[in-house]
Formats: sequence, structure tokens, C-alpha cells
Amino acid sequence: MPFRIKVSLAIILLLVVSVVVVPLVVPISPPPDTVPLPAAVARAARPNGRLVRAEGVDLYTLDTPYAGAGEAPLTFVLLHGYASNAFSFDAVTAGLAQLGTVMAFDRPGFGLAGRPLPADFAPGTNPYSQDAQVAQTVALLERLPPGRVVVVGVNSGGVLALELASRHPELVSGLVLVGTPAYLLGQGRGAPGWLLATPQMRRIGPALMRQVAGPPGTQMYEGAWFDPTAITPAQRAARAVGTTVDGWDEALWQVSRVGAPASLVGRVAEVTTPTLVLAGAAPGSVPLAESERLAAELPHATLVQLQECGDLPQEECPQQFVDVTTAWLRSGALPAR
Repeated sequence: MPFRIKVSLAIILLLVVSVVVVPLVVPISPPPDTVPLPAAVARAARPNGRLVRAEGVDLYTLDTPYAGAGEAPLTFVLLHGYASNAFSFDAVTAGLAQLGTVMAFDRPGFGLAGRPLPADFAPGTNPYSQDAQVAQTVALLERLPPGRVVVVGVNSGGVLALELASRHPELVSGLVLVGTPAYLLGQGRGAPGWLLATPQMRRIGPALMRQVAGPPGTQMYEGAWFDPTAITPAQRAARAVGTTVDGWDEALWQVSRVGAPASLVGRVAEVTTPTLVLAGAAPGSVPLAESERLAAELPHATLVQLQECGDLPQEECPQQFVDVTTAWLRSGALPAR
């Protein structure tokens, strides 16, 4: 056999070993500086925070009572976006509490929510799937006192809010959708499922997710701001709380393996719930065209483009967020009881 063919075969063999064998044998340590979920919840020390069991998953909720007189006219349910958590709404909670009771919660795999592993899944279910998250949200809504519910969704939380309103319109009186990629997320541009299911990826996938705690995750967060220099150390710390929980990388890998949610293309017009669509102005935010299309296809929507604010107005421009939401509600957008 010619020498150059032997060299070529050796190179090919080395590449195969690198791709197939190395991921299965390379040592992978657990992420550093993490604690069990109960300890992380205790460390957060939020008097209004607690773990609530919903559809077999522990969800961390933050409940804020109505600050006005008499019975609360509304209840706000706040859904955070990818790699975020309920603390993202800290700066707007007091303002919303002037209008009604407020409940924010961490979705599975994020913040201080539970992180079930595949061995814990009930047969035929995946707690990280869109279907499961709709069911979990419904379970939390059913614990609330009767009344009108306004669901606020940020980014992928907005997609979940739309799906919830589509399937359970009787539970949702209003929607506030912030930087919601209703069409972009449904395009399924991620890695193919067969690749994510290989033994190699199952082993190294969680380690890859640790990038969320590093510069790539920081860049993603800053890209959603109009002025990233305004981010405070406290806000960065609050966003990172999910990376302090044991197994956070494995859970984030499970979130990634679920893939894109079911497409909303062709179904948006079915959502008749009154909706406020908020569009950011950050260069790296969800494109304005995405919000314009969403507002145009929703039968009862109002589009507001935020001024000098990105796609996280609850953090960057909390007063503007509260003012715009309050004005929309007081305009009579919601039907009377």
C-alpha cells in the first residue's frame, strides 16, 4: 500500500476516534460552586418565594399581593425567557402590584425550578416540552383566586403565553408579549434530533451548555439591552442564580434537546385574547418586523415600540414598561368581568 494512502487512512482513523471515542472517555467534572436546589432556595432568602409542585415538577414562585384597596381586579402571571428567571421581574413587581396580584415563576430547568432528569420523567412525558410547560402553567393558574388573568411573556416566555392562550382562552384575559419571537423560534434551526440523541452528545452536551455561564451567555444577555453599560452587578447576579443549582447544565441540555416549540405560523390569528405587543429597540433584539407581524396577525393587538429600551424592559426600563402596560389596561383593552 502506498505510503500516502497509509497516512490518509491514519488521519481518517484519528478523526473517527476523536469524534466517536474521545467524547465518551474524556473526563467531565460537574460544574463548580453549585448547591442542591433546597439550599439555593434558602440562599435566595425571598420571603415570598416558595417551591410549588405542578405536574410533577417543583416550580419556584414569587407571589406579591395587590397593593390597592379591596379585591384585586387582576392577577399578573409573569413568564421569563431563555436562560433567565423570575428575578428578572423584580423592578416591575411593585408597579404591577398597584394593578393586581403578581405571580412570577421559574420554568423547568431555569432559576430555582426543579431539574428532573430523564430517569425521573413519567412515561411518555418530558417536563421541559412546550406541552408540559403549558400544563404546568395551567396547574399554577388553577391555584389562583378566580378573576381576570394577564399573562406577561418575555421572549420564549411570550411564545409559551401565546400557546397557553391558544389552548386555554378561558383562563387568560389579556397578554403582554415582550420581544416575542413567535415565528423565529418555530423555524427549527437547531441541530438535528438524531445528533443530540447520540451517546457522544448526551455526554458532552451538558458541558457545552456551560457556555451560558460564560462570555457567550453574557453576550446574549447584553445583546437584548439597548444600553448594556446600564446592567448592574445585582442584575447579572440575579440572572446567574440558575447556574448555582446542582445539575443546571444537564437540565439546560434537556431544554435544548426538546427543540423548537410547535410553530405558531397559521395559528396566531386563533388567539383572540386582547394583547399588548412590546418591541425593543436594541440592535441585537428580536427584529421589529417580528413584532409587527405578530401584532398584525393577532385579532386584538396593540403594538408599542419602546424608546431607548431593548427586549428586557422589565429590567432596563421598568418604569416605561409599567407605564405602557398601565395605559393599555386603562384604555379598556380588557373586557369587563
